[in-house]
Amino acid sequence: MKSLTFWSSHIDDETLLNEVMAGLKTATCTPMIWYYNNPEEEPTEVGDYIAVFNNHGIHRCTIQITENYEIPYGMIDIRVAKGENYTSLEEFIDDHNKCWEYDFLDAGIALTEDTVIVVEHFKLIEVI
Repeated sequence: MKSLTFWSSHIDDETLLNEVMAGLKTATCTPMIWYYNNPEEEPTEVGDYIAVFNNHGIHRCTIQITENYEIPYGMIDIRVAKGENYTSLEEFIDDHNKCWEYDFLDAGIALTEDTVIVVEHFKLIEVI
């Protein structure tokens, strides 16, 4: 089974994981350059079951991928934002700009509206 960790602001922050386990978070997205270049997590396909771990490596729940697609960052819509448990598209964009901008700068690339993002929608299968 493939695996995934929902990282938050620090190692003991399980906010995103708790949102998944409560059924509030039903989507996630990652810049394509990180998605396909992460040796710890394999790309997913529709139907895949994913073991979700906390930041300490403990299996906390299992999800199933229901949709997986690539989209330019500037084309993200409210459906993705709501799946990520945001109340507005503006809140989603502001938060993701803050989360990603330093890593993009460190890599010497710019986060723009043309940056391709991989979006994964999922459903909660089991809480461990």
